[in-house]
Amino acid sequence: SHLVFGDLYLDHIRAWREAEIGKLGIDLEFPVWNVPYNDLLDDLEKSGVKCVVSASTNESVDVGTVFTREFSNRLVSDGLDGFGE
Repeated sequence: SHLVFGDLYLDHIRAWREAEIGKLGIDLEFPVWNVPYNDLLDDLEKSGVKCVVSASTNESVDVGTVFTREFSNRLVSDGLDGFGE
């Protein structure tokens, strides 16, 4: 069996998943690992899927906000990661 993760680039999280979950003998997959953000945004826009922020630990990011390229760019201009990593 396989587990698929949407991790983008945080090495310590991937390493933990591989070390701990890997012990179970399950194949771990990271299909968007190190994919450039512009490529991910292009794919999201082409898909037509509406993504909404469901949780946030930052006061400047409101739950319920629709995730768009403009929102991602605003995150970056505010000094945050464009995908909330």
